[in-house]
Amino acid sequence: MSEWKVFYRDQLDNDRTAGGAPSKEAALERAKDLYRQQRAAIYRIEGPDGSLLSRQEVLSWMYVNRS
Repeated sequence: MSEWKVFYRDQLDNDRTAGGAPSKEAALERAKDLYRQQRAAIYRIEGPDGSLLSRQEVLSWMYVNRS
């Protein structure tokens, strides 16, 4: 099964990874939740094939999908 991972920094200034998202959209939603609820600093999202979404791409997506 494909797995997408969100790389971020938590409130305690620790680098973390949230894995297990089955799709790119699920990983983006997880990043949005981490950003909003835990005030995490999102670094990037990495796909199962090595594809990357940069911090800027993730933040742009969050802005467009802010509701």
